[in-house]
Amino acid sequence: MKAISYRKSVAWGKALGSLLFVLVCLFLLYVAFFTDTTLIHTFFCITSAIIGIPFFGGYLVVCLPRALKADTQLLTYDQQAISDGKQTVAWVDIVKISYSGPAIQRWLLPQFPKLIFHLKNRETWTVNTYYLLTDTEIQSVMKLLHGLIGRNGKEIK
Repeated sequence: MKAISYRKSVAWGKALGSLLFVLVCLFLLYVAFFTDTTLIHTFFCITSAIIGIPFFGGYLVVCLPRALKADTQLLTYDQQAISDGKQTVAWVDIVKISYSGPAIQRWLLPQFPKLIFHLKNRETWTVNTYYLLTDTEIQSVMKLLHGLIGRNGKEIK
């Protein structure tokens, strides 16, 4: 079986960057509560921390376990099917694939980028990429998957 994997260096970079921003937000809370600052400065520090901790903390919670994980595979595939380790779908059941980029949900929680497989039974199967693929890697993965669906997605009669 072949695999679509992420690079550990990308996962570590994003996890450490998120950790840095969470620590900065915690430092802002420290400045707001334990130093002698003006009311506007205190408001700025608390507001920044309240926004930053859930925003960057969400990335940290997702990226750190994947950076520590030995297996870096997002998807595995062969000529018959593709799998994310939880669900396996035959190529002939896939109509098309699309990509949903990152967004911000309610309460500033991140919505992670994902690959969306549209199936013949009108259901969708989503595979989160968790920002672990760079933009160029996502483009090459999409090109690869479109080619695989074209080659392997035809029913044998």
